[in-house]
Amino acid sequence: MDSKSLFIAGSMPFILLGALHIIYTLVDIRTPRKLAPLKDEVRLAMLGCTLKMTKQTNMWRAWLGFNLSHGMGALFFGLMYLIIAEADFGLLLKIKPLLYLAPFVALCYLLLSIKFWFNVPVIAATIGFSCFVAGVLLH
Repeated sequence: MDSKSLFIAGSMPFILLGALHIIYTLVDIRTPRKLAPLKDEVRLAMLGCTLKMTKQTNMWRAWLGFNLSHGMGALFFGLMYLIIAEADFGLLLKIKPLLYLAPFVALCYLLLSIKFWFNVPVIAATIGFSCFVAGVLLH
């Protein structure tokens, strides 16, 4: 694989998981099934509990918003690198911070996955990070 193909491949896990995160969150707004607590009484408690910093929202709405924005961030990250790699890969090679930012952000997602999440995002972030690192090393 060449550097461009590796950057395209590295963007895919973030696009896929970001899109799924958005879809799951949007479904959970109506019918909590994916990102909701296993015990519905926890979600109900979240509905009845505001944040210490404001009473304008409850924990469930904040949870949905956090998950939606998280999915948007991962999707945006992956799409931007896919678009740049497809449209003008030379731009990545010319703008060094842009080149090195991809593996750095992917590493951040990987570390977050290991510390806070579960196997699927760990595997996806590992794939994305590995592809970005290999893409940087091959350029």
